[in-house]
Amino acid sequence: MEQSSHAFVAIEPRQSGNAFQKLLIAIDFSKSSTAALSYAENLARLYGSELLLAHVVSIVNASSPDIGVVYTAPEIGQAMAEDLEQLASQLRQRGIQSRAIIAEGPVAEEVERIVQKEKPYLLLAGTHGAHGLERLILGSVAESILRTVSCPVLTLGPGCGDIPQEGLALRTILYASVLRHPSETALRYAASLARATHVQVELVHVVEEIPEMQGRELDIEMQSQADMLADALKGSGIQMKVHHVYGEPVEAIIRQSIRSKADLIVLGVERGRKLASLLSAGIAYRLICSAVCPVVTLKNDGLAHRG
Repeated sequence: MEQSSHAFVAIEPRQSGNAFQKLLIAIDFSKSSTAALSYAENLARLYGSELLLAHVVSIVNASSPDIGVVYTAPEIGQAMAEDLEQLASQLRQRGIQSRAIIAEGPVAEEVERIVQKEKPYLLLAGTHGAHGLERLILGSVAESILRTVSCPVLTLGPGCGDIPQEGLALRTILYASVLRHPSETALRYAASLARATHVQVELVHVVEEIPEMQGRELDIEMQSQADMLADALKGSGIQMKVHHVYGEPVEAIIRQSIRSKADLIVLGVERGRKLASLLSAGIAYRLICSAVCPVVTLKNDGLAHRG
């Protein structure tokens, strides 16, 4: 099923109101966070954003390049603060409003504390896409942040290496839904982001083998979400498309993102679930590690069911 309405209308990025007004990026000076910083700088330049650079100093003496935060011994915190301020200074010299923020403590909790204080539009981070035992140690930090931080989290995985860092443009947002776990929070965010930036938005519904949800029920669920998005976009003049695909969720979403030439994938993640149950099959983390564009995740505060 595919549905479209309205014509695409382009506007100048800086006319997008408060979209991207303040961006927060987690920094650990690793290759993955450096790539995320380059993306964040160009996003800030495109939308006239203030860019906050955050580094979390932990009491554990071990380094993590996974999510853009780092475990370090407290005694080197001052050196990290100086390096971070130097980065902020370089950004200001290039015309980007920028501030450095240093925190100390458990990573996810400290990142959330910064989010609560600064209220950024997005938290940006990079991940190298760890697997096996390395993922058990490092990936748990990434997934913990995805499920702890209250603002949307934009993560660049290792597959995002071909994203142009100059002349960055947002044209298509793909909202991804596995029908077992639709997220009204993420869907409405995708619509809000599309309205703010006036880019095309597409829905992809992944249909797995769901014996209890057949035929008419699937059509009702997909139409419910399409109606919700159309309602959220009403009067915006923004183009909308709806797709449904079959198969394993991560593979199906990535295939559709390539077909749609998506610049961002948006999806909900489960709130409050223990990490131990997610390490082997976390859809969001696996998608982030494999996607060829950034993935924006939001904690799933509501399910999109309408009858």
